[in-house]
This record gives sequence, structure tokens and C-alpha cells, in this order.
Amino acid sequence: MPIVPEIQDRLRAAFPQANDVALARAAREGVLLADDLYSGGTLLDNVLGRDLRGHIRRVGIAYRIIEFCRRGDLPFSAEMTSMPRGRWHWLQIRGTGVLAHACRTDEVFAFPDEAESRQDLRLALQPNLLSWSERDKSLGEISKEVPELYAWLTYRVADDGNLCHLCLASPAPDDNQWLAHVSILREIDLAGRAPPPLPPVADPKEKLRFKEHVQQTLGRTNDNKVSSE
Repeated sequence: MPIVPEIQDRLRAAFPQANDVALARAAREGVLLADDLYSGGTLLDNVLGRDLRGHIRRVGIAYRIIEFCRRGDLPFSAEMTSMPRGRWHWLQIRGTGVLAHACRTDEVFAFPDEAESRQDLRLALQPNLLSWSERDKSLGEISKEVPELYAWLTYRVADDGNLCHLCLASPAPDDNQWLAHVSILREIDLAGRAPPPLPPVADPKEKLRFKEHVQQTLGRTNDNKVSSE
């Protein structure tokens, strides 16, 4: 299924190009904060802690994007919410008329690993897109009737801490095809608007706040695990 221009435009209207640099900056700062926990004998600088690196980077990205939204550097709303199934959580971002969840993917155009919660949610939000071929209206016209489109903010972080990709993409409700797709890092490069380089180390105050946030997050995870056993 090719990209649907109306859905592409709607996705871009919800998450405008003017915010690409700030969104990428937030994600990069989140990785920097996460990786700092693995240096200098900190609480995760051990064998078991390194097993959590991907999870901690995900927490860092979510933490920083939420902070950027809270202080107005990004004009969206963002929070950590429970997945429909299980005790896991994900970053939820809302722009005008679009709900997005953050998740890792292997490549720019790849889909997230299979998960019932993700599939259930896109079916719940976009069920009328399924019947477009049986109606007189085009898929683009039908998409305007959907109160809130569903999208993913996809990313992958390399071993060295650099972002391999950061994308906004809206999936079809019933199969792994994109109805809209924006490669944020590519758009930044094409516009010649590369973000300023990150400092070599994270801000000490932010490092402390993030460390406390991770400790609280891991504490809640352990409490939930104990209560479910």
C-alpha cells in the first residue's frame, strides 16, 4: 500500500517539521543521560546493569521528550502510559489529531517486533480504515473521519550512543504497511538544520534528576512484579 498523501499531511500537521530538531535533540539528550549511568562506577556499571542498557536508553528518551513537552520546547503532550496488555509502559505523545507511541525498530522502514498490544491499539483507533475498498470514498477521504490517527515514533540507537534513525510513521490497521512515514533525521539533513552538538557530558543537575527517575521507575517495576506473583 503506497503512502496516502492525506494521512502523510495529517501526520505532518500534528508533528510539524519545525519541531524536528527539538525532537531529535530530546532523543539524543535522553540517550546521553542513560549512557552516563554506565560510567564511573555508577549504579548500572556492572554485568547485570549492562543487560538493561536498551531499556534504560528507552527510559532516557521518554524522560527527555516528556521534559521538552512539559517546558514548552515541544508543542505536544507526552506521558508514560500502561500498555493495553501486561504491566509494561510506553511513551505516549499526542499532536493534533494523532496519537503516537514510541518504540524501537531495526531499520528506518521496519515495523516494531510483533506485540498484541500494538496491533490491538491500531485496530481500536482506526477500524473504519479497514473497509475503505468497499466504499465509494477513497482511503484519504475516509481517514478524515478518524478522530485520532495512530502513529509510532520509531528509533534505534547504535552501540556508540548515536541515533541510527528517528521516524514518525502511521501504520495500516490490518497489516505491516505504512500509510504515512517521515524520517526525521533525513528531513533535518535535507533542510540543513542539523542540531548543535551535544556537550561531552550531561548536565549534573539533569544527571541527578534522571538517576532518581530511573531508581523510581525500577522500584515501581519491582513492586508490580512482586504484587503479581
